[in-house]
Amino acid sequence: MSAPLISQLNGEAFSAVRVRQSMPDPDAIVEIPQVDAFSIIVQLQDFQAHRLWRGRRLSYAGGYRQGAVSLPFMGDQLRCQHRSGYDNLRLILPRQTLDELQSEQGGKRVDVFRYDAGGVEDATLYHLAQALLPALQRPELANRLFLDHMLMAIATHSIERYGRVAPPSGRLHASLTAAQLAVAKELIAHHLDGELSVERIAQECSLTRSHFSRAFKQATGMAPHTWLLHRRVERAQALLRAVPPMPMAQIAQACGFADQPHMTRVFTRLVGEPPSAWRNRHQASVFLPR
Repeated sequence: MSAPLISQLNGEAFSAVRVRQSMPDPDAIVEIPQVDAFSIIVQLQDFQAHRLWRGRRLSYAGGYRQGAVSLPFMGDQLRCQHRSGYDNLRLILPRQTLDELQSEQGGKRVDVFRYDAGGVEDATLYHLAQALLPALQRPELANRLFLDHMLMAIATHSIERYGRVAPPSGRLHASLTAAQLAVAKELIAHHLDGELSVERIAQECSLTRSHFSRAFKQATGMAPHTWLLHRRVERAQALLRAVPPMPMAQIAQACGFADQPHMTRVFTRLVGEPPSAWRNRHQASVFLPR
């Protein structure tokens, strides 16, 4: 294990820290201080394994590509675990800084940054981060004009691409990030028995129930329950193709339906024919001469 190498640059309106560590302790959990600020993290090399918690919830587990960017709000209760070597640049933008920039430009207050938890490759922020590296090595040579220019470039780009602005009512537009949508779909797919509440999914996405429900329907065209029924039917179709044939009651149970009649009703409504007819037709097509 090795100690992290830290280079830091403190400006009046933001700070930048480069942290490199070739062999971190993979079991150590780092508690991140809570402040009313946003962190823009740019990966300077591939980062193979990382974990991030918001409160007690594991928010992300995986790696990041070189050039990937994440923008967490530091007011959340964040903890992380570096499970492989890494090299990244972390820009800290206080909320007051963003509010002042938005006010100067006649824009609305930024509520959060919306991004993929696994990082999104952003060439603009990556090159801006590269431009900051010499200043981190020699902070005394970094002049105010340069730092102001970098602040404006970084903040403006981040707000335009990732900023989630609260409308005058204070309510956020109903939308899900790609990561939130993936989490929701995975949770539903792994709970075909339906023993999963909207509240639980919303909590995993850090949203209220009403916001999540609206956002999920906007993203998929279906309410969460309807999406669950479609996944059950897809699973049933896969099992109906099984050879030798599985009993209908067993398929219904495996797909989370209450019983065989329940499966028949839902299957017929969504597919247009009963599961028995669907199976006969598809099994017949398998044995047709070519």
